[in-house]
Order: sequence, then C-alpha cells, then structure tokens
Amino acid sequence: MRHQSLFRISCALFFIVLATSLLAGEFQFPEKWPAHPRLFLTRQRENELKESRKSDALLEKQIESLLKKAEKIKNDPVTDYKIPDGKRLLGQSRRSIERVTTLAFAYRMTGQKEYADAAIEELLAISRFKDWNPKHYLDVAEMSFSAAVGYDWLYDVLSTEQRNEIRTAIVGFAFDTALPLYEKQTWWVQGHNNWNEVCNAGLLIAALAIADEEREKAEKIILGATKSLPSGLKFYQPDGAYPEGPGYWNYGGTYSGLAMMGLKDVFGDDFGLSKSEGFNVTGDYYMHVIGPIDKTFNYADGGESGGPSPMMFMLSRTYHRPDYALWLRNYIRTRADNNSGRFAVFYAIWYDPQGSENDFETTPLAKKFRGVQDIAMMRTAWNDPNAGYVGFKAGNNRASHGHLDVGSFVYDFNGERWASDLGGDDYNMPGYFGKQRWTYFRLNNRSHNTLVIGDKIQNPDADCKLIEFKTGKELGQDDVVGYAVADMSAAYEGQSQSARRTLTLLKNGQLIIEDKLEGVSEPVRWGMMTSAGITVDGNKAILSKKNKKSISLEMISEESGPLEILSADPGQEIENRNKGFSLLASFADPKDGKVSFRVIMGPAEKN
Repeated sequence: MRHQSLFRISCALFFIVLATSLLAGEFQFPEKWPAHPRLFLTRQRENELKESRKSDALLEKQIESLLKKAEKIKNDPVTDYKIPDGKRLLGQSRRSIERVTTLAFAYRMTGQKEYADAAIEELLAISRFKDWNPKHYLDVAEMSFSAAVGYDWLYDVLSTEQRNEIRTAIVGFAFDTALPLYEKQTWWVQGHNNWNEVCNAGLLIAALAIADEEREKAEKIILGATKSLPSGLKFYQPDGAYPEGPGYWNYGGTYSGLAMMGLKDVFGDDFGLSKSEGFNVTGDYYMHVIGPIDKTFNYADGGESGGPSPMMFMLSRTYHRPDYALWLRNYIRTRADNNSGRFAVFYAIWYDPQGSENDFETTPLAKKFRGVQDIAMMRTAWNDPNAGYVGFKAGNNRASHGHLDVGSFVYDFNGERWASDLGGDDYNMPGYFGKQRWTYFRLNNRSHNTLVIGDKIQNPDADCKLIEFKTGKELGQDDVVGYAVADMSAAYEGQSQSARRTLTLLKNGQLIIEDKLEGVSEPVRWGMMTSAGITVDGNKAILSKKNKKSISLEMISEESGPLEILSADPGQEIENRNKGFSLLASFADPKDGKVSFRVIMGPAEKN
C-alpha cells in the first residue's frame, strides 16, 4: 500500500511538472475522450485516403498491395502462444501486429466484414493467452500495440463482450505488469535505448485506446510513459544518429513516432516529445546510412539488409521535410512493394505526397553525425546503384548493442558491397550481453574492418570521436567527395600511444584508407572482411564477384608484409561460421615504434 501511495504521489508531481511545462496550455485528461477510431486511422484520415487514392497512383498501389495481403492472410491460423527460444514471445507479438493492422486496415478501406472477423478472431486469441511474457517486456509492449490498434480501429464492429475481453487482457497483461515497473523506475524506464521507446510507446498507445473505459490505470500509464520517453529520445542527440544502428533505428524510432502521432491524435499535442534534440533531423541519418545497393552501414548488432521505413513519412509530415517524403516515395516506387512487415499499413496512413526533385538537390553527398557513436557516410551520387559509398565510425565501445569496432567501415562500389560488417550473432549465446561478449568473433575487432595490435581486443571502455570531417567543396578539391579522421587512440590504450585513421572517398568511387600509429611495440594487423573472391599478388589484390565485377586494392606500407587471405571462421560451433566471407589482411612490424598503412581500392582500371 505504501508503494502504491508513493506512486500516486509521483504521478501527481509529474502531472504538475508536465502541466506547467507546456506552451500550448494546461495539460489535462479530457472529460470526454475522442470517439473511436481515435488513433492513426481516424475517420478523417480514412476518408482522406479513400479520396487521395483516386488521383495518386503510388498511394493507390500501396493500398491495393495491402488489400491483397489481407486477402492472403485472412484464413491463416491465429497467433498462438509460443516461446521458441525459451525467452521471447516477441515473434508472436509481431505476427499479431501484422495480422491485426493489415486485416483491420482492409476492413476500413473496403467495408468487407470478413477482414474484420479475421482480425477479431486474432484479437480474442491473444486476449486468451496466459500472459504476454512480462519477463521480456518488449513482448508485452508489442502485443499491447496489437490489441490496442485492433480495439480502436474495429471498435464499432466489436460486441460488448469482445470489447470487455480485449480490454481486460490489456489491463491485466500490460497495465498491471507495467505500473510496478514505472513505480520502481526499472532499467528501461530510465534507459537510453530502443527498449525505452518500444515499451513506453506500446503501453501508451494501449492506454490511449481504452482510457475512457479504464481511466485510472490508463492515465497512470500515459503519465508514466510520457515522463519516461524523453530518456529514450536522448539517444538521437545531437544530430539524429542512432547508436544501435539502422535496424534498431527502424524499431525504436517507429515506436517513438507512433507515440508522438498517437498523442497528437488524442490531445492535439505530443507535449514536447517531437522537440527532442536530434529527432527532427534523424531522417537525414536514415537516408545516409542506407547505401546505394540498399545495404546499410550496419555497425553494432544490426544486419546489412536495408529497406524503407514509414517513419520517413511521419518525419516529413512532422518537420515539413519534403525531401524525406520524396526519398521514401522514390524508394518504394523503384525498389520495393511495401506490404511486408507489421507496420506496412503506415506507408498508406502516413503517406505524404509533398516534395519534388528540387527538394533533394541540396542533400549532401557526405555527412558527419555526432553522438554516442560518431559516424560519417559519403557517396558519389544519390539514386545511382553503382555509386561509390563508404560508412565509417569512431564511437563508444560501451554503447548499447555496440561492438569493438572503432575505425571500422563498409564500402560499396559498382553495385556490390566489397568491405562488409558481419553484424551481430545469436543473442542467446552464453554471456552475449554480459561477460563473454568480447570473446565472440563477430563482436570484437578481430572480425571488423579495423586494426588489431598484438592480437589484442580494443579497449572496451574506449570512447572515440571523428576529429575532422570535410567535404570536397570545403577542401577545394573537385575530385573529392569528402574525408573523415577518427582518433582511435583510446581504443588501443596500452597498445599504442596514438592511432589515427583517415578515410577519403573520391568522386570516381575510389576509397583511400590511411592509418598512422605511434608508440607501438607489437605487430599490427590491418584487416578487411569481404564476401568477394580474392587474388593476391604481393601488396596488391583483385577482389571479384561471381558476376565478373571486380575492384583492385593496393597496400602501401614500409612496415607491412604482403597481403594475406585469412579465414573468417571463428572455429566454435556455437558461433556463426561466416560462410562465404574471408579476411584480407596485412601484418606490420613497428619501426621505431611506428606503423603506417595506406590502402587504395576501387575501380580496377584506376590502380
């Protein structure tokens, strides 16, 4: 009882702070909540979509694709309670979101009851689970979102008994498990990570959906989530980059966008969340982090497969950035049929027709992003799959989902990825997020496109910055796209006195990598992971793909020996064996404590 009283006092104090901080007037919960549907696909937005699709071919294509998807999945079995890895119900939560949003959207667009019936069957199935797996709270948050959206969008066709059952599940499985976590300020409530964004947003949307019928608990959830979310949004400071990488940007960012848009739909105000530093330009980060062949600069635990995100429409609408809308429309027009994934309906709901090619002309080819993970991306052209592209990072090795990868890079040219990041491994491996993390090959610097000194790992506590960044225009060099310098000294603390890496991308697609180390006493290995075939001839190599495309690479170093091809197999069954990858390497013995490497790679005919 004492804890409950303290939580009530905490909520009351937060209410006072929140009320006095808003410029738009005094915050208060409405006596009468907006009618259903009140979230995202409101009656107004539904009517706008039905009218706009008549004259917008791309929007019409998107809606038709979603309707075909609904037709395909309407007779699939409902989601069942299944935790295949012994830890996560998350896959089932996401499956449920995809089914509910797609089927409910199809019903709203067509009025065909069969879609609503299938969605309701799904909603009742998840409402009858024994729980939503609160031991892994992302599972609860995403399942809450599924139940909330279905409840809101289908409210008029749900019977009283069905509403009661779904609402009871939301309260019992979500609110009753979340309120104690807000009270004791559990780790994700205070965290700067995707968990903060996802858990708060999923619960918040659920509270907004049923607040008029479960007022006391829903209002506490709204207050708790709105107070907690700014901690997660600090992740984007100052330039919009996401420390956990582009995949997690798509995850955490989408949920933050849903939270902001949901609050605006209900209150007409997101209470300052969209004013969080860096969030207004985070669309810049996403455009730059996806390379010309739709592979991402996948530092941290992310995979390299890129793709569009409906968040770009949310950001274009919120911050009046027509270039974001144009980028996303170009993407889905030329490369993707966006009916896959649990948020696919938001390509239609948040669809933004603004923007022309003129809005994209000033988008820079090279850009540095400061933050927990300092990174830079450079490319020779936009909207050209053959463009040269490099992603380069300094960063904090202790960052959430981070690897020991200071100085690492990826490189694309002529429609292929030549320098790869292997990404994360199986999260269920022993100690993956604990004491054994840095023993795994994919997570330490031995697998990354950076340096290894004396076969030692980088300093896990290192925090390194990009200390210099300039575009070719700033340099006054017409043949240069840009260059960036990382001070890697902290990453090799105790192994060298100083270490710097400079990357320069030329307009012909050629990449130059320069390393300078001082105060070194042990051999230094330069390494680059690639899926290409490699032919070595001394300090030169030809990298080739099965489609006959190739590039050349030349190592220039007074201290290093010839280039070598090393296995990418970590040798442990438990780890990913990295089939199809090799490590191109060169070893250097220090001279007077110094080592330098200069690597030039790119168009074969230029080297």
